[in-house]
Amino acid sequence: MELAEGAPAHGTVAHLLPQTYKRLVSEWLEEDTPSFDYGGFVVGEEISEAKLLGKSEVSPVRQLLLGERVALNTLARCSGIATKSNRLLKLLRKAGYPNILAGTRKTTPGFRLVEKYGMLVGGVDAHRVDLSAMTMLKDNHIVAAGSITNAVRAAKSAGGFAIKVEVECQSFEEADEAIAAGADIVMLDNFTPDGVKIAAAELKDKWGRGTGDRKAFLVEVSGGLTEDNVEAYVCPDVDISSLGSPDSSDRDIFIDHNAPDMNLYDINMVESRLAASSGMVFQVSGDRLLDLYYENFHPAFPITLPLHYFNQRKVIENHGMENLLLVLQWIGSIYAPWTSCEPYYEAARQALSSSALPRAPWSIQALLLFSVAQHHRDMRPESRQTADVAIELALELQMNSKEFARAYGEANPVLEESWRRTYYFLTLLDQHLAVVVNSPVFALRDIPNHVDLPCDDEYFESGQIPSTTTWQEYEMREFADIEVVYSSIVYLTDISRVVAYIMRSFTQTGTFDDTLISAVDAKVAAWQSLLPACKKDPMRQNGTVDEVIFMAHMMAAVVIMTSHRPFSSLAYSIEELSTESFVSPVPFIEPLKQGRGTHTARSLKAIDIQTRLLAIPCAVERHNVFTMCIAASLATAQISACNILLEDHALSIARDRVRLSIGYLNAMGSLWPLAKKMAKEVRFVARRTLASLPSNVTVEANPAAETEIPRDEVIWPINPSAQIDIYSGITLPWDQSMLNYSSSSASSIS
Repeated sequence: MELAEGAPAHGTVAHLLPQTYKRLVSEWLEEDTPSFDYGGFVVGEEISEAKLLGKSEVSPVRQLLLGERVALNTLARCSGIATKSNRLLKLLRKAGYPNILAGTRKTTPGFRLVEKYGMLVGGVDAHRVDLSAMTMLKDNHIVAAGSITNAVRAAKSAGGFAIKVEVECQSFEEADEAIAAGADIVMLDNFTPDGVKIAAAELKDKWGRGTGDRKAFLVEVSGGLTEDNVEAYVCPDVDISSLGSPDSSDRDIFIDHNAPDMNLYDINMVESRLAASSGMVFQVSGDRLLDLYYENFHPAFPITLPLHYFNQRKVIENHGMENLLLVLQWIGSIYAPWTSCEPYYEAARQALSSSALPRAPWSIQALLLFSVAQHHRDMRPESRQTADVAIELALELQMNSKEFARAYGEANPVLEESWRRTYYFLTLLDQHLAVVVNSPVFALRDIPNHVDLPCDDEYFESGQIPSTTTWQEYEMREFADIEVVYSSIVYLTDISRVVAYIMRSFTQTGTFDDTLISAVDAKVAAWQSLLPACKKDPMRQNGTVDEVIFMAHMMAAVVIMTSHRPFSSLAYSIEELSTESFVSPVPFIEPLKQGRGTHTARSLKAIDIQTRLLAIPCAVERHNVFTMCIAASLATAQISACNILLEDHALSIARDRVRLSIGYLNAMGSLWPLAKKMAKEVRFVARRTLASLPSNVTVEANPAAETEIPRDEVIWPINPSAQIDIYSGITLPWDQSMLNYSSSSASSIS
């Protein structure tokens, strides 16, 4: 059907179809038109004829409901598909099937957009977007081409390497011929459950697991599968299973929206009418989960091979990354709302807890990332155990040595760089797990680190790895004739060494005093002053965020806060000291000679740094998960400032900053249960300790949680050298001056 603007439609009734609707209908139908039909290339250009019958009714009432009925019908149809999709997904998950459920390619003409969207809402992926997304070779294509081999080769010639080819097969022999010809997917059509399992296993043994000519392919099952019998078809060698009737005539469903018993809001009725036409497939899509991992988690933990190098290695025999793949797929599934992450977690857990775990660097990477994700999925004891296994293996293999990267790098500079990065992030993980339980000791703290410094991400991604540098060169950087820009990982590690210095000093002396705080101030000030201009702002010029340097700045902020808050006016409430998801470090302290105001100003400076970091416009869910506890800790310090220190406009601004921190934790909490707990506890602290302040919300006050401090001592005198206005608001866009951490200490770095 073709509708043109201004074209006659049965004479006098043309005015019933408004210009806007004619245009929308034309565009909607055009949306179903593929960009190129690769399957048509196989058949050729021979002319044939077919008759298409249709039914159309128009109402004699002008502008009848102005499209209301169409909109309601469309909504009901979309909702029914979403409900059906979600129910099938739950059915498969209950049966223990961990892979992705995907929608059929058979959609109603003109409704492809609606039906594809409904599947996505229900948690289902698309089989293919249109005819140009994949070549489907059915029996008519095979007949026209003369054989399966001819058809596959013609399809490959037309689509090239980028377009997958799927062949519908009626027997094992046809599937065997299709794989031999180069098909990417073979569809076993109308097989019995036992026949499917036998054929799929034989195909995988011959072409997938055998020692001969191994090929990458997927096995799909279609025909006769229903909700009642699909479990019988599920087996490890079946990659895709299509639900729906094998008879094409059964797929032609007409939903009579004018029937007297048809309730447009009755989703169950709509979905039951769509059951035959909404055939589903569940499909192994590890690559999709891998993409989600690299898109969302990798930027903050860039230790594994860049994605294109990872995919190249993945197809090599004995690549050694089997367990790492399981971990990456689990983490990727956390970012995939359409699938449950539990089966992926269990697969990774069993693999990493096996006594046969390879004593190889790939296992260290897998354990490291698994531990990070475990901790923030609120499996903290398990995370600590996993990290300990990774550390034990790393020390066994001497991963902290300079020679390790070359010994295990397979003469590949990119792989060598991956090993260097792995050790540095393993040290960060070990330190982080100690900090969050308020322990000054961690296993790798005093282990000598002789690993060369990692390069920046742009070189890692491109594979152009520069000559390595050492810590000795980095520590002499201020004396170089020209400024040398080191990687974000190096600057992150450097600020983490300040944390290790604090922990080591506290272990030796058992206290915090003037000397230690002065040394920490000097170290942080030196770190900041020697940062190149391109590292002072986590926002890159292309609009992306350098997640590693973002973490470094957040760590600098919490170091300032940890050092100065115990001596400031920002008292710790009982509620804050009772939190379970995060802890506020309160070291044993000695009375200091400096006034309380200076430490208060520096603590507020740390809060200001975090505020500006969290205000960067970006997808906050991609921030380093280590920043969650930092954000929670600084948020409670801000709450203390609201409760004790600030008034009027300054108080209003401070409360907005608390809301910003809670909003960040809420966003992270949509993926990471630990962040959800942190947000809940920060809200609790805010409700309890801010109860006495003016608010639109009435809550019960807790006088015992407040600390009485004279106002004069709280606000004045604030050391002018601190260079901070505690009454200033949030300034956007990014202000470089906020990162000028000034130090009152003239002490040299020790």
